[in-house]
Amino acid sequence: HAQAAVKLPHPGVLARGGADRFEREGRLLARVSHPHIAALLDAGVAASGQPYLVLELVHGEPIDAYCDRRRLGVGARVALFLDVLAAVAHAHAQLVLHRDLKPSNILVDSEGRVKLLDFGVAKLIAGDAPAGVDCNTTLLAFTPDHVAPEQLQNEPVSTATDVYALGVLLYQLLAGRHP
Repeated sequence: HAQAAVKLPHPGVLARGGADRFEREGRLLARVSHPHIAALLDAGVAASGQPYLVLELVHGEPIDAYCDRRRLGVGARVALFLDVLAAVAHAHAQLVLHRDLKPSNILVDSEGRVKLLDFGVAKLIAGDAPAGVDCNTTLLAFTPDHVAPEQLQNEPVSTATDVYALGVLLYQLLAGRHP
């Protein structure tokens, strides 16, 4: 029996425009398929009107906690980070920006496999979206400690936005603290 995680948005979130964001997350996840990204298994709307996403269930811990608890050396930490880079590079190749890269969205399982999660604030790279997809939606939903300056200033984002967050993550993994 395979296990899955079912993501259901809270009704209050749906009432505040969250339904569009939730639908966008499903569309963006459908664009990415990579061993280091939690897979979208199904998406839809129940007869009750409740939207849902069915995702690969990942049993793991945040990458920083995983590294610290196991007292991993620099080489092992960089190896895990390279898996994160591969996942983000794949997303970018599919024209998807994550926009919320942080340790709690990057889990490592007991086998040492990295999985990137939570594309809830992801977006398509502007200029490359299919017809009917709004890439200019402004959404101030992010984790302030890991966000690029352009996100804080509500300016246009690019792949550099994710690269900035990756730099923060690498610093945390190697120095043991936030820059």
